[in-house]
Amino acid sequence: MLRTEAIAKAFEAICEEAELIDRETLPDSVKNRISTIISIARHQNDIRNAPKGSCEAHQTP
Repeated sequence: MLRTEAIAKAFEAICEEAELIDRETLPDSVKNRISTIISIARHQNDIRNAPKGSCEAHQTP
């Protein structure tokens, strides 16, 4: 497995575990932190699984 794939799987696992947390019993500040963790992990997972050269932000005109 390529290192990028391993990192993507790690971020996917972070998302899955964070989504299992029962947020109904937590204070709003903790809920917000969990949402931030999930958002960052999803973003990183999406980036790592994107085809090379697909990010328009890094293309030169």
